[in-house]
Amino acid sequence: MLRLCAVAFVLCLIISSPLFARAQQKYILPDIRSLKHLTTSKSDHAPDIPGKETTMNFYSAPNGQLISIYSYKGRNVAFSTHSNSDFQNTYRIFMDLTGEGLFQEINKSLPWQLPVWVR
Repeated sequence: MLRLCAVAFVLCLIISSPLFARAQQKYILPDIRSLKHLTTSKSDHAPDIPGKETTMNFYSAPNGQLISIYSYKGRNVAFSTHSNSDFQNTYRIFMDLTGEGLFQEINKSLPWQLPVWVR
């Protein structure tokens, strides 16, 4: 009986391991105190809210990386990173989907909307 339980436990671990591998890594908002503020602009990221409701602040890091922080009503919703010196034009965007201050990378090729928690 003990052997059967051990085999069942090992099988459960093997079956569930792909589920654990798919768990998305979470990031915190970059510390902007050491970054140079470049500019601020507004954009329309939520089609159901009229007007340009999303504030975007752009920052430059000493290593050449550019960071954009997107906020709505004073709450940080997303940030993106890229580098002008990157020949592959790597651009990544991270969004706080739950309001906990932990950001997950989202698909940059799809249009994104403000999460429900921030409205």
